[in-house]
Amino acid sequence: MTFVSRIKSRHWLHCGLMILAFALVGCNRDQIKVQEVPKESGAASQTAQSADAPTAPTDPHAGMDMNMGSGTQPQVKWTLPTGWQEKALSQMRVGSFNAPGKDGQSADVSIIPLPSMGPEMELNNLNMWRGELQLPPATKAESEPVTVGPGQGKLFEIAGGQTPGRILVGVLDHEGTSWYFKMRGGDAVVRDQKPAFLEFLKSVSFPAAPAVAMADPHAGMTMQPAPAQGGEASGVALPAGWKEIPNPPMLLAKYVIQGSGGAEADVNVSMLAGQGGGVMMNITRWRGQLGLPPLSEEDFSKQTQTVDVAGTQATVVDMTGTDGKTGKKARLVGVIAPQAGDTWFYKLMGDEQIVGQQKDTFMKFIQTAKFSNAP
Repeated sequence: MTFVSRIKSRHWLHCGLMILAFALVGCNRDQIKVQEVPKESGAASQTAQSADAPTAPTDPHAGMDMNMGSGTQPQVKWTLPTGWQEKALSQMRVGSFNAPGKDGQSADVSIIPLPSMGPEMELNNLNMWRGELQLPPATKAESEPVTVGPGQGKLFEIAGGQTPGRILVGVLDHEGTSWYFKMRGGDAVVRDQKPAFLEFLKSVSFPAAPAVAMADPHAGMTMQPAPAQGGEASGVALPAGWKEIPNPPMLLAKYVIQGSGGAEADVNVSMLAGQGGGVMMNITRWRGQLGLPPLSEEDFSKQTQTVDVAGTQATVVDMTGTDGKTGKKARLVGVIAPQAGDTWFYKLMGDEQIVGQQKDTFMKFIQTAKFSNAP
């Protein structure tokens, strides 16, 4: 059976497994527009501005090599405090606001969901926020309890720096997602807006997810890698040294590249309908596999690149850390490529030297892929 026909025959099964695994995550891509997540401003309801925002769904299979989500997104509702103004969303935010203060100053408020990474990441996050104010790292993550919607979360408060500033962060873990509600600005405006911020946290709610449709509108999508020099496996020419693993669980394709002394790296290919959970949450998950903390908003654009894949812009990330499964130093090159309403995920991960040697070959393998909607 060829690579292409095998993907076509397994695609229904793959999508079915994804749907079952993530049926409780959230709404579909059309429902991540902010105006479809009802909010209230003051005492009156209002419709928010339209903007797309990738968000972080639940990861019930942490440690498995699969991509989180099935194009679904978690939902959040809130009551906007009087005077706060909504503003454009970024890659990471699902809510973004200005909280005005005196003398024309304002504080920036954001809502960012990320895959839950456990309490061990609290100190890393705290020191990332302290770094924004140019404060030295802390040795202990101190917080106080705070009400965030239906649950009790943690409130972190950081103040000081060369130009006195203040940051408030409310954190709540809810159904596999860590929700970060952050206010940052000058010391005076954040202190003035703190009561409104705490009321804002209390107003948060998480609507139940609508049912996920079982139909697959992209069942005919296939990927046809262009031939490359090297040995053949399952009817497709592979780069030299790549060995195909037949019928990998939860993946469309898997290859192993072996080096000396038992060192090896894996190449994994998978696809999910819609956004597949979003770029940021998948990169965060990959970073977790290497023992790395989530990226800040400021670092996201610095740590990623874009590349053309079949006429669309794909996101590329290259990072090094410690493999959580082996405890050895490892490197990961990941590519997230949208195609015709679906998202394709390619990952090269393993021995640092092998990944370095194979990166160019890996990127050529992806960039020569051909996509078709054959029935």
